[in-house]
Amino acid sequence: MAGLIPHNQPQITPEDREAVDAVLRSGWIAQGEQVLRLEQHFVERMGGGGACAVASGTAALFLALRGLGVRGGARVAVPTYSCSALLNAVFMAGGSPIVVDVTPDTFCLDVDGLARQAPGAEFAIAVHAFGAAAPVRRMVEQGLGVVEDCCQCLGGALSGEPLGTCGAAAVFSFYATKIVTGGQGGLVWSRNPGIVEAARDYRQFDGRERYEPRFNLQMTDMQAAMINSQLSRLERIRCVREEIARTYLRTMPEFLSAQADRTPQRMWQRFVVLAPDPLVRDALLKHMKERGVGCIVPVERFELLHRYLALDPEGYPAAERLADTTVSLPIHAGMTAAEVATVSTALSEFEP
Repeated sequence: MAGLIPHNQPQITPEDREAVDAVLRSGWIAQGEQVLRLEQHFVERMGGGGACAVASGTAALFLALRGLGVRGGARVAVPTYSCSALLNAVFMAGGSPIVVDVTPDTFCLDVDGLARQAPGAEFAIAVHAFGAAAPVRRMVEQGLGVVEDCCQCLGGALSGEPLGTCGAAAVFSFYATKIVTGGQGGLVWSRNPGIVEAARDYRQFDGRERYEPRFNLQMTDMQAAMINSQLSRLERIRCVREEIARTYLRTMPEFLSAQADRTPQRMWQRFVVLAPDPLVRDALLKHMKERGVGCIVPVERFELLHRYLALDPEGYPAAERLADTTVSLPIHAGMTAAEVATVSTALSEFEP
C-alpha cells in the first residue's frame, strides 16, 4: 500500500551529511580518526574500559564471545526470541548455542529456565529486547560469562548506569534500523582489556608478522562520522521515542498490552503491542494497514532460534506465543506529530 507511515526510518540530518562530507573531503575514508573518536565516545559513555569499532553488530558479538574464551564447543545460553545473528556469532566463535525461552512480559531470557534448558552453560548472551533490560546481574551471579547485547538499547540506563556495564562485555549495532546508524557497523566494549585487545588484534587483519586466518571486520570513517554525529543527539532521540511511546500507551485499548519495562531510563527501540490471541493480532495488522500505518511482526515464528535448530516448540511456550500475538508500531525520531497522531488514533479506534 502506497503512502504507509514507515515502521522504521533512519533520521539523517544536515549535520550528519556534513559529517560524512567532511570525511570525503579529507581524503581518508577507511578506518581512521573518526573510528578512534567513536571508540573514545563509548569509553566515556560507559565509564571507562575499552572499545573496538567493527563492521557490524554480528561481528562485534563474534569478537566479544571469542575474546571471552568461547571455543571448543563451549555452551552459550541464548534467548530464542531473538535474531539469527546470535546463532551465527556463537557458531563462528566455535561455541555451541543452548536455546532458552524468554519471559512473556519483558521478552528477555528467562533466568529461571537456565538450569532446566541450559544445564552446564558457561556463557550467556543477554539481549536487552527492544530496549527492555535483561536480568544480567542474576546471570552473572550464576557464574556465567555474560555478553550484553545492547544493539536495541543504546542510550538506556538502569540504576543510573548505562545498560551494558554489568556483564563481561557489551556489543552494539549501528545498522539502519537501530537507534543511531551508519548504515552498518558495530562495537565491542569491555572493562576487561584482554577482551578489547583480542577484538582489535583480530580486526587488524593485514600486514601482520605472524599469519592467522582473520576476516576484515573494520569500520570505515564514513560510517563512524555519521554515527558520531547522531550520538551527539542521543538523549534527544531517546526523549522523542519515549514521548511517542507514552502517547501510544495512553491511547491503546485495554484489551491490548505493551511489553513490560523495568528500565527507568528506557530507549524505546520498538513499541511492541501484545494481542490476546493470534486472530486479534492479525486483525490489528490489517486495521493499521488500512489506516495507512506500516507495522510488522517483530519476530516471526519461523525466526525463533529453537525453530532454526529444529528443537521441539513445546519447550518454548512464551516465545511461541509472542511470535503469534505481537505487532510492532512505528516509533522513530523522525516521525512528525501528524504521523504520531495518525498511529495513535488508529490504535485507539481498533476493535477486534
